[in-house]
Formats: sequence, C-alpha cells, structure tokens
Amino acid sequence: MELELIRLPNGVRVALDPMPGLGTAALGVWQRVGARWEPAEQNGIAHLFEHMAFKGAGARDARQFAEAIENVGGVMNAATGYERTAYYARIVAENAPFALDLIADILFAPHWAPDDLEKEKGVVAQERGEAFDVPDDRVFELHQSALYPGQPLGRPVLGSDESLANVSVETLRAFHDAHMTPDRMVISIAGAFDRNALLDRVHARFAELKPRPPQSCAPAHATAGRASEVRKLEQTHLVFSWPAPPAGSDALIAARLLSEVFGGGMSSRLFQEVREERGLVYAIDSFLDAVEDDGRLCVYAGCSAKTAREVAVIVRDQLALLAEKGPHADELARAKAVARAQILMGLEAPSARAEARAAQVFQRDRLIPFDEIRAKLEAVTAEQLQAIARAALAGPAAAAAIGPKAGHGALDAFQAHS
Repeated sequence: MELELIRLPNGVRVALDPMPGLGTAALGVWQRVGARWEPAEQNGIAHLFEHMAFKGAGARDARQFAEAIENVGGVMNAATGYERTAYYARIVAENAPFALDLIADILFAPHWAPDDLEKEKGVVAQERGEAFDVPDDRVFELHQSALYPGQPLGRPVLGSDESLANVSVETLRAFHDAHMTPDRMVISIAGAFDRNALLDRVHARFAELKPRPPQSCAPAHATAGRASEVRKLEQTHLVFSWPAPPAGSDALIAARLLSEVFGGGMSSRLFQEVREERGLVYAIDSFLDAVEDDGRLCVYAGCSAKTAREVAVIVRDQLALLAEKGPHADELARAKAVARAQILMGLEAPSARAEARAAQVFQRDRLIPFDEIRAKLEAVTAEQLQAIARAALAGPAAAAAIGPKAGHGALDAFQAHS
C-alpha cells in the first residue's frame, strides 16, 4: 500500500498512510469545528459536545462503550481546539474498522441525557478550575484574550459557567446538526491496517452523510493588546507574540526555522542569552501558533518579578537583531537539522502521523510526501528568516503577564520597544 487520499462522493476525505513493519494503527475522525464557530452566548459548547461523546453511543451505554474499546486492547480519546475537534483511537491492526465504527457511533448516534449533560458541565467547570490554577496555562488564555478581543479566537475553548449554563440537549443537537457536514470531515489512519476492510466501514458509516450549507466564521483580527493578572506567585509568567504566517502558508517552514533559531532549544539565542549568560529565567522558549487565517510567533518566559522587565527588553531586542542581520549560517543549519529530526520522529509515530495527514488535508487538500517537505526545508534561506522577523516586528505585538504586580512592568517595557 501507498500513501493515498480518497474522496467520497459526498465530500468526506480519507487519508491512508500505511507504515510497514507495524502491528498497530492510529486512526481518527477530524472535524473542522471548534470554538471559532461558537456564538458568544454558547462559548464552550464545542468542548462540552466532545465531553458528551463518551456518555454512550449507538447500542452501548457509557460503561459498555468504554468496555468495548478496552476489550480489544485499544484506547480512545478526543480533543477540541479553536478550529478542529478530533476523535481518535490507537488499536491493533485487525480492529481498526471496529474502532472507526465506535467513532462513527459517537458522531451519528450519541446518547445525550439531560442528567449526564449537567454532570459534564460540572466536570468541565473542574477542568476550568484546574487550568486557572496553573499559571503557565492561564497566562496563555490571557494572551489569547488580549490578542483577539471580542472575537471567538479570544474566548476560552472551555467556556464559562455563564455561557454553558443554558446549554441543553436541544442546543447540543442544533450545534451537531449545523456542523456535521461531509466537507468538514477527514478520516485519517496511519500504521498497519486492512485497506479494504477499513474502506468498507468508511463507506458503510460515512457515505450517506448529507451535505449542508457551509458554515463560516469571522476572520481573525489580531490586535496589539495586553492582559495581566496579579497573583501571589513565586514567578512572573510572560507571553509575548508577533505576527507570523498562517497555517498552510508556503512561508510556514521558514517561520518554524526562525522560531528554532530564536528560542527553540538550548542552543537558541533566547536560551543562551537570557538563561545561560544572564541567569534571568528558569524557562524560556519560542514557538509558532497558527490558525487558518492568522499566525503568531510566541515567546513564553518564567522569571522573577524583579527581572521581568529586563527579560522583555532582551526578547524584543533579540528578534530585532534577527530582523536586522538574519541568522548565522551555523544557526540555520542547526535549525534545519532539528526540523529534519522532528519530522522523522513524527513519521515513526502513528498517532502523530495520522494527525499530521489530517492537517495536510485541511490545509492543502492533499497529502504531502516527506521528500517534498524536506526539499522545501533545505531550500529555505537566511534571507527568508530575516524577512519573517522584519514582518513580525512591523505588525501588532501582544503581551500577557501573571504573577506579582512588580513583574507586570515587563508589559510596559515590551510595548515601549515594539
């Protein structure tokens, strides 16, 4: 078998990625639906919908459903983000069609009882509480709200007690019906599987899904916002960000290399300058966060309140230096080596590979061979990284802080230099 993308007549797409030598598979169904498609008064409904998935489906109640996947040694889970919801499983090869059947039951025949819904609202409230209690999680939520104020992307995926209070079974059903469309659905499997048996199950469960009018979401509009929260903590937690290419952009590979040079590892500029040379932080790193129509180059740092302002200035200055002079040849070569290794490690992990294939279908409507990705990676130049750094500095920079009040001066220092 070879890498293959199959399109059902109704628009459902199926990514098949065989991995010779394995005895297991990772598979799932990814939907193009998440917090971006929620009305403000129902913020968190996509995540709550995902939570309700395991309350029983098809002919099985919740306990029977859990036992069904574990009886064959499999594991199943789900995740909700701003733009996608995924239901996925890891299973031995011969049981892949069975796992897909269970996921289809979740999607098409869920059990939604009012009592279960109220219980799950309580579980989600606990999840929100846990996220609030972890400052290096909470600071990212603050950053998101500052970056996209008054927009779905600026609201928390987990919602709030108020926004979920009036969600009923009927509300869930309406959300389900509006977004359960074949054009927004990708089935992806990587590893060992029987192609014919799997496709038989795909056709049996997904081929009759009816198209519906397309749903749209408001375009992302990033702002130079800031948000802060005073807490009695030992550290100040900081997030800074600048514009970067959106998901699916041809410039994304170069942007990832820039992030690696900037703050991606122990040899990166930020780690060496801020931690190793000056000892100002315990943790600092940069990363890309991309959605369909927007992207951000982000930096997270955890430091003492008294050093936070200095950290903010150095972070901004290091990006400015990359914009002015670009990366050194050895930095670019090292970043490419790291990227190649990460791609190869992902190729050896069925779960990562299945998720990557689903993303490729959503972003490019095709599957991309590793050799093509590697060729694009090798072709990236220092000038391209420099151009992305310059574009980042020319756009709106956002920042967030959580911790002692004395550390919040970092936001003033950062924005004064932006």
